[in-house]
Amino acid sequence: MQLKLIVKALWIGATMTIPGVSGGTMAVVTGIYEDLIHAVNGFRKEPKKHIGFLLQFVISAGAGFLLLARLVTWLLEQPQPGEITKCFFCGVVFGGVPLLVKKADIHKWSVSHILCLLLGAGIVLGLGQIPQGLFSTGTGFVFYLLQLVGGFLIAIAFVLPGISTSHMLYILGLYEVVLQKAYAFRFWELIPLAIGGILGTFLTADGLEKLLERYPSQVYMAIVGFVAGSVVTLLPIGGFHQILWDVVVCVAGFVSMFLISGKGI
Repeated sequence: MQLKLIVKALWIGATMTIPGVSGGTMAVVTGIYEDLIHAVNGFRKEPKKHIGFLLQFVISAGAGFLLLARLVTWLLEQPQPGEITKCFFCGVVFGGVPLLVKKADIHKWSVSHILCLLLGAGIVLGLGQIPQGLFSTGTGFVFYLLQLVGGFLIAIAFVLPGISTSHMLYILGLYEVVLQKAYAFRFWELIPLAIGGILGTFLTADGLEKLLERYPSQVYMAIVGFVAGSVVTLLPIGGFHQILWDVVVCVAGFVSMFLISGKGI
């Protein structure tokens, strides 16, 4: 067992409970992202070599998600704590941007970099227009088919840094569904969702690794766009009511993530 991997995966899983905070971005920040993508793609050719890494990551990240999901849900439902929580994680999301820009390693800006940045932000904002609860309704075959498609979309959200997995779960109306079934140990009812997630992960990771090899700076600028778009979804809908505290916790979130991204955990 790799203690560092488990700690990082727990952190990633815990941050995935926050709508607007991307598990993929946290994976980049903690220095595990490229290893994770490589392990997913390498699993098909050499499953024995990568199965240990992937199992440790999935179990640890899942544990981190389940341990904090109820607390985060409760905080977000309260007016003032919810506003402060969202502002803190706005800072956390912004804190990962300097590392992403550094990884883009742009020596000279081009039109393609700007277009990728705008495309990334547009995709996240566009996903927010999906009718909420669309994939949690229906019966019989239609319900399971929607769960399969929902799992595929959620996997894409995880693999692509900057797109929030939990926010995608909320949009699809699956956040509470997943938690209720997981806490009741009715995991078999999540099988269609899991199958869609596995398929989405493998298909997306393969394409993304190739894009990272050929167009690394453009890909990372698209990721920065994803992050910028996700911050918009994190902002308190009813406006700001305690400006001083909101600014303080936002700065605290930025500093904490900036330090983590600089030193690793």
